[in-house]
Amino acid sequence: MASEGFLNASTNNLPCVHIFMVTEFLKIRVSKQHRLSLDPNLSMGPIGPQSPLDMKPDAATLGQFSPQGPNSPNSYALGQVGLLSPSPGSGGGGQKGGQGSPYPPNHPLSGSKHLCSICGDRASGKHYGVYSCEGCKGFFKRTVRKDLSYACREEKNCIIDKRQRNRCQYCRYQKCLTMGMKREAVQEERQRTKDRDNSEVESTSSIAVDMPLERIVEAEKRVECNEVSASLENINSNIRHASNSQLLQLLEWAKLLPHFTQLNMQDQIVLLKNSWNELHIMALAHRSMTVQQGILLATGLTINESLSHAIGVGNIYVWIQDFINKLREIRVDKTELACLRAVILFNPEFRGLVCKEDVNVIREKIYEVMEEYVRTTYPSEPGRFAKLLLRLPVLRSIGLKCQDHLFFYR
Repeated sequence: MASEGFLNASTNNLPCVHIFMVTEFLKIRVSKQHRLSLDPNLSMGPIGPQSPLDMKPDAATLGQFSPQGPNSPNSYALGQVGLLSPSPGSGGGGQKGGQGSPYPPNHPLSGSKHLCSICGDRASGKHYGVYSCEGCKGFFKRTVRKDLSYACREEKNCIIDKRQRNRCQYCRYQKCLTMGMKREAVQEERQRTKDRDNSEVESTSSIAVDMPLERIVEAEKRVECNEVSASLENINSNIRHASNSQLLQLLEWAKLLPHFTQLNMQDQIVLLKNSWNELHIMALAHRSMTVQQGILLATGLTINESLSHAIGVGNIYVWIQDFINKLREIRVDKTELACLRAVILFNPEFRGLVCKEDVNVIREKIYEVMEEYVRTTYPSEPGRFAKLLLRLPVLRSIGLKCQDHLFFYR
């Protein structure tokens, strides 16, 4: 069975272990009682494995995945880098007709005739004066409403397109202004919203907009309490066991977050499938903030630089250490960690979402409660909220670079 192959995997076959985990992950189905089960017949649909940066290769160039074969009921045809896409004969609900559209026929953007003036993605309409996608619309609105300021790490001429729009927030905002987005349009929209009845929301979302901060924090605490233990005696076996446990804990954590289980099953799968690597890196880095020159695993083991090279993940160690230092610089607390991980999960830019607007509404509310917490807890640090958000593009870059071997660090 596939599970036996996973348990017997060696460190020389790391991508295969990662592939198995993601494959099984896709089949997880949460029942109405929130119990976990595996359903091999669950239709995947066109949920391309896009990261928040949308920088991964096109799913069409990757290996294909079929729940039923080709060789046996338990066999899989997998991409060489662990990214999955429905095979033509799997009945998984992939695109038809060779139209070249990144959206399924019933997607609200499938018939869009305009491109986003900022990044070139499909525009969802005219927002704040120009045609733009939901991502650039939300970015501009959030920047204006929260009066955020950004800094460019390069020469203030970064390329802003669909693949790289999240790399530099400064240049993205400047391009929004250059292309004609109007700050006053956001402010007028906010005033109109305030004048509405409190029961109305700014979108067509069916999701209630309450976002209790304590529930977000409680979900994070529950995950910490369930962390597994291990020893150095059989490090490979213990790390594989920890990887399995951490993946299941991730699912339980998501179910504890406000509104996650209100989303349809397809969207729950899309969100978890595309964010799990960044969620684990964020938790790992925060856990390791108090460790000098080491990475603290959920098992209690500490990986130092020499050990990371010995097990073949020295580069990943360096990348994660750099991110740990960035969190340490601003002393990210546990409440901020909980909010950042929720922001990572509820990303409306993931390809394959059925109800993107629902996800966007949830994320905006997380931003609001997070900003309020930071403002009241750290009144002497007016730029702290923006600094926290600036850590996310760095995290996304690391997640893309080390996804095949990331299970070592759970």
